[in-house]
Amino acid sequence: MSEVQQTKIKISEKAEGIVERDIKNNVIGRRELYIKVFHIGSGTISRKDMIKAIASSYGAQEDLVVIKKIHTLYGAGISYVRANIYNDKKTLQEFEPQYLIGRDTGQKVKKGGKGAQKQG
Repeated sequence: MSEVQQTKIKISEKAEGIVERDIKNNVIGRRELYIKVFHIGSGTISRKDMIKAIASSYGAQEDLVVIKKIHTLYGAGISYVRANIYNDKKTLQEFEPQYLIGRDTGQKVKKGGKGAQKQG
């Protein structure tokens, strides 16, 4: 039986992550990561810190890393992170929703909502 080696990611002084699943999706051109982050005694890790840590650990550009979701267990100091690392910018734009790309880069995406003006 072969052992699966889990990759550790140092995120900050108070947070460290373990990659539980690392899937290479060659059809789409991305790497899909499922990471368990331990941040006991501190708040949920920020998206920017997570992106920097993943990019440095995997030798990727920060603008090709997308955080899909961060789910934190209440009071436990443990978060589950779902992230994708894309091979190129074109593939990222094709598969990821614009609001997620904007969320990770810190850009605001304008929404249509009730207050939006209609063009006639």
